[in-house]
Amino acid sequence: MSSLEVLHDELLIGHPVTGPYSADAATAAEQINALNRSQLVPITSGELLAWSGAKSDGDRPRIIKIEEGEASAVEDVAAICKVAAETIRRDGTELDLSRADRVAMVSALVAAGVLSQADSDSLYSLATQAISRAEEIGLSNVKAGTVEQARALTPSPQQGVN
Repeated sequence: MSSLEVLHDELLIGHPVTGPYSADAATAAEQINALNRSQLVPITSGELLAWSGAKSDGDRPRIIKIEEGEASAVEDVAAICKVAAETIRRDGTELDLSRADRVAMVSALVAAGVLSQADSDSLYSLATQAISRAEEIGLSNVKAGTVEQARALTPSPQQGVN
């Protein structure tokens, strides 16, 4: 499917946040280019190290709590704490919270009381990036003229008639 076809379909469906796109091409372009969507991006080792050194809920640094968890009598908790500590210490690594096993690791640390829900929320905040709907559906910055071109497309037989 071409970029114009993707845009054509998007204009018909409507924006997931703002609803139907404006009939005015320039306004529709602004709607699709607005940074009102989010995606998870990997957290770099430097960001992760800085996050872990901060105090948890005004309590103690997160890295200390994770390192203490390595001595847990619960084998699964100890293992996850060891992996988390190594991930934090290792230079050039990333924590990708879009991966199910990484999500499970963070959830397990919260469930075990090693980290708080606020710690988890702050970690996810680090990993969340604002993007546009255009970027989310694989388009670059959309201009009014491109909106007009996409709207002028004839629907394919499988799309039906507008």
